[in-house]
Amino acid sequence: AFSKGLQAARINMFPGLLLQAVMICFIAMYLFHNGTRAFLAKVGTVREEMGYAFAVVSYIFSGIVLPETMRVVFFQKGKPKLQNIWRIASLAPLWAMLGVSVDYFYRFQGACFGFGNTWDIVFMKVLVDQLIFSLFIVNPVVVAYLALQKEGFRPAAIATIFSWNFINEKMIPTQIAVWCVWLPGVSLVYSMPPLLQLPVAVLIQCFWVLILTTINESGSQD
Repeated sequence: AFSKGLQAARINMFPGLLLQAVMICFIAMYLFHNGTRAFLAKVGTVREEMGYAFAVVSYIFSGIVLPETMRVVFFQKGKPKLQNIWRIASLAPLWAMLGVSVDYFYRFQGACFGFGNTWDIVFMKVLVDQLIFSLFIVNPVVVAYLALQKEGFRPAAIATIFSWNFINEKMIPTQIAVWCVWLPGVSLVYSMPPLLQLPVAVLIQCFWVLILTTINESGSQD
């Protein structure tokens, strides 16, 4: 598992560095560009007005609609297939649930540690996020759901996700790859004002799923 995790980290090193470079540019624009701050303030207002519906819509879009659109445009020569509709329909519940869970978790973190962005508050939030929420909740649920979806949710596939082989082959390498990207990612998220934390997380996720789609689809026939 450790070897596969290192391999996953190496594979995702360049995309991770690219994403972090984008994040640095984003921080600079947020700090020094009035237009960017004004735009994000409007997004934060929309999030406040929509509540958890904002999380559902934004996560479904960034998690499955965007990558499937990219798959059709760049890897299927603009020709949609039934598999695209199936993937959107079957994965939408996962991303909707994840969006609500992440939104609630950000609110919960604020209630526990405060809503400021001093280094001690950000550090505690990142620690709990990556060593508890991501490690024991998000990653196991997402990896298991994707495995079941790939097998058409057949009952026989359920037993495989509880095997050591599945943990060794899928969950551990995925978690290491996630840490490579989301450790700096959530550091940025928790440095933002509360109303902007979820929108910023969605922006990071948009870049990340685009990168992952490019990596996974290059050379693929499907």
